[in-house]
Amino acid sequence: MSTKPIRLPSGHPKIFDTMKIEILRMENGEAELSMPFLEEYTQHYGMLHGGAIFTLADAACGVAVASVAREGKKFLTSGMNISYLEPIREGLTICRARVLRQGRIMPVESEVLNSGVCVAKASAIYTLVD
Repeated sequence: MSTKPIRLPSGHPKIFDTMKIEILRMENGEAELSMPFLEEYTQHYGMLHGGAIFTLADAACGVAVASVAREGKKFLTSGMNISYLEPIREGLTICRARVLRQGRIMPVESEVLNSGVCVAKASAIYTLVD
């Protein structure tokens, strides 16, 4: 039995298709997204490029915000920091994110996992815009 992909109410970001990012779960200020290891997103040593990991973390944080933002409300990443803890050489990468406080400005934290190991941690600020 296959499950229907989860889509954002505001529309599906094209970068999700480009990077094969899938939403696994989004509810109550939390989200979990996945991204496969793709050779085209590696750096010159054959490890997943930090920019691809950052994109997954930003996407997961944004989906967590989308799960609590009022329908039709737009929001943007105002700032984001990431710490890379381990390289990614293969497999499926998962990012779990959660909104820490709801409001016009929302802080969000995320954890990036590969083979069950935490490979990066990120924190972000999202701002609701008109």
